[in-house]
Amino acid sequence: RDALPTPEALINRAIELGLSGIAITDHEAVSAHPKANMYAQKIKEKNPDFKVILGNEIYLVKERPSDIHYHYILLAKDAIGHYQLRRLSTIAWLNSYTAKGMTRVDTLYSELEMIYNENPGHLIASSACLGGEIDKNILALVEAEKLGDEKSAAAAHNNIVDFILWNKSLFGDDFYLEIQPGISKEQILVNQRMKSIAKCFDVKMIVTSDSHYLKAEDRYLHKAYLNSENKEREVDSFYQDTYLHSEEEIYKKLEKSDYTVEEVQKLFDNSMEI
Repeated sequence: RDALPTPEALINRAIELGLSGIAITDHEAVSAHPKANMYAQKIKEKNPDFKVILGNEIYLVKERPSDIHYHYILLAKDAIGHYQLRRLSTIAWLNSYTAKGMTRVDTLYSELEMIYNENPGHLIASSACLGGEIDKNILALVEAEKLGDEKSAAAAHNNIVDFILWNKSLFGDDFYLEIQPGISKEQILVNQRMKSIAKCFDVKMIVTSDSHYLKAEDRYLHKAYLNSENKEREVDSFYQDTYLHSEEEIYKKLEKSDYTVEEVQKLFDNSMEI
């Protein structure tokens, strides 16, 4: 439990901001899709060009159980892709387990390969947020470089290379690298490093809002919501920018990560391609 908006509220806010579409990507859950899909049909007459994308933010791991649960985005291109999402989610839940008092619902690399390769070309994948494998390894690489730890730096570097090559071999041009308009130290580091990684591997980049609440002013309401579970969890730094951003807010925040107007426009163009 870490998000406030309903699918209908997210769609309404996206239209209010003048966005061309929005992806519904709950954490290993596709249960919001019926509501989102029905609402998309309801608004279609007044907003014929607005796209509602059905997706899932899975936890991608190499084995079960796992100590690390990397975030990873899958988006359905069509009905076949959505069937694949449902199959993957079913497998993850049937193999769920409890670790450290939490239910873990992971998807194996091998399971994603199996389902996708049965009928390829119907899913789009992206690298997700700071919880994703690339982002975490970028931060590990930067820290190792700072400490002069060549062994750890090499390990993080190799993890990034292996992960991107695996994605390119599986999804081809349907794999994208994500950055986000956060202004935390970690997010800025990731945003800055992602440029050179994307260029090196010839992978397109997108910018996404990790929308746990609708507007910037909802942050403290969201914090209270998180604290209502009475669990020990981080409720501040990770969530400080996790709301649905306008185009103008994204331009402004990505300036802090040294992105030019032209570079941000290219990120928008790639999102429109999706």
